[in-house]
Amino acid sequence: MNGGTSRKTASGGDETPKTTKESDKKNGEKADGDDVKSTFIRQWRLLQTLAAAREGATLQELAERFDASPKTIRRDLIKLAEIFNGLRSVVVAGSRGQKRYYFNGNEFSFGLNLNYDELLALYVGQNLTTSLCGAIFGDELRSALKKIKKVLPLDRVEYAERVAPLVLRLEASRPIYPAVATEVVGAALTALGESRKLRVRYRSLKSETPKTYTVLPYNFVYFRGALYLVGYSCKDKETRCWKFSRMSSATALQEKFARPEDFDARVYLASAFTPYLGETETTRVKMRFFGSSAQIVREERLNGCVATTPEDDGTTLVELETEYGTAFARWALGYGAGAETLEPPEARAAVLAELEKVARRYGATLRPLDDAKTAENDE
Repeated sequence: MNGGTSRKTASGGDETPKTTKESDKKNGEKADGDDVKSTFIRQWRLLQTLAAAREGATLQELAERFDASPKTIRRDLIKLAEIFNGLRSVVVAGSRGQKRYYFNGNEFSFGLNLNYDELLALYVGQNLTTSLCGAIFGDELRSALKKIKKVLPLDRVEYAERVAPLVLRLEASRPIYPAVATEVVGAALTALGESRKLRVRYRSLKSETPKTYTVLPYNFVYFRGALYLVGYSCKDKETRCWKFSRMSSATALQEKFARPEDFDARVYLASAFTPYLGETETTRVKMRFFGSSAQIVREERLNGCVATTPEDDGTTLVELETEYGTAFARWALGYGAGAETLEPPEARAAVLAELEKVARRYGATLRPLDDAKTAENDE
């Protein structure tokens, strides 16, 4: 899949989902224009600050530290207190009601009576999430495992560290997240969790320079080692998939929105994660796979697959509900001589057009092949 894939809303309409205005700027609330600082990251850092402060901190001290209004910090503390039992406050003597806030980190910890298979699963899980390195999830996973390692018996740690490297995750590539990845993902989480609009700077595959979009975030998606955001583009008036590694900045805005009740992420993703970019209408494409490629498509269901039919001659016929533009052609050619696009004629023509471009790039031209010498069916 490629980032920036577009689709109409689940209801088929083009109208921007209904939004509502918030009054967060009133009553002394700090705000930077229409921007909202990442609530997710601020609350997380607030928890860490209180856990490290033996003497606690006042509301004003925390507000100054995080460059936010006391009202914002108070709201954060109320939210955190609902989740973590270790958060408490004490009225300072002679201060006319001023409070100091504390967080007992021990109450935040969990009992770690892990057996061997649970411990091994954690370490193997770390290896399987290496593609998240650079994003906030990957950083927090490494931090958590370091803390777990410190409290576990040495023999368990040594055993797990011997076994875990034997289970590897291999991918042809993995996304390179920008230096601002933590802030970008944090802002997106804030917008997603609070139903706020999100402003992003995004560079699509078709553009050499990033553009600014206002997005209504619907879901996070982890697909083939990369993080995506499914959201409605107010500019394009359609739902798209946005790849986080292509975002240079993201900011949660004050304005809230109502998520469409008829939007089903699973239904949308079933058609979105297919080998195209949204260049044409979806249609039924029939392909024939040869040799080892035929074996692969019998073992692994392709995205958008409607039917798979093994043939007596060892080939496999596959029908896909997909599009047939340039992106599809490049995906199909990824199988080399192991695949042939049969119909419709427009899909076959798209593959041939891309193949001719490849030939010209290598200073060659396409020429008919003798059927008896046709590339050994993929081998």
